[in-house]
Amino acid sequence: MRGRSSFSVLMVLVAFIVTLFLSETVSSAPTKKPTPKPKPARGLITLKQLTKAFAGNCPPKTVGDAITCKDALPYINAAIKKYKLKTKGQQAAYIANMAYEGGYLKYNHNLVNPTQGTRSIMPAVSLRIFVDANKPVQKLFPGYPNINNDSIVGVLIKRKLDFEPGAWWTVAGPGCAKVAAGLRASEDSFVAWEKGCINGGLETIPDRARIYKAVYAAIAK
Repeated sequence: MRGRSSFSVLMVLVAFIVTLFLSETVSSAPTKKPTPKPKPARGLITLKQLTKAFAGNCPPKTVGDAITCKDALPYINAAIKKYKLKTKGQQAAYIANMAYEGGYLKYNHNLVNPTQGTRSIMPAVSLRIFVDANKPVQKLFPGYPNINNDSIVGVLIKRKLDFEPGAWWTVAGPGCAKVAAGLRASEDSFVAWEKGCINGGLETIPDRARIYKAVYAAIAK
């Protein structure tokens, strides 16, 4: 009987030690931090924020394709509001892409291919997608849908809608909605958006990400 009692006590001790070890292991395991939620935009962009975001690259005057940050700001904010860019990440992505593609508001056309343009320097096929998705814009083209895609950029610029396609595409272009919803301060969120929405080329991502980081920091406060 004594042998059985000793064995029972031993088993209880072993069970206690194992339980204690397992509880320590679980408690010491690193906990995965939740992914931060995208920051909602507190309002529209200010001239101070845009100037800081462009880091000295605002054109000095509005002439030719170039437009000053001050003159561009009302169009930028109107596009942000119209196409519902609701988070700081979405606004930063729109502005950063425009800065990268258009040389910080210096260009409204691709210097090699004039059918590619607007402030985000979009190809004719992408501009056609924008037109097809927005009925009010379609009214600008007599005979729509039978229009020449190469003519779209000129019409949009003439009607002062050159800031709109990039804003719409940021959150509503093909493949963009889901990745745009996840845009945050992190570079990973921007890269996911760039690859899934813009696809401007892997070799351009470091420069695009650097601009995004600067823009986000400037407008996040």
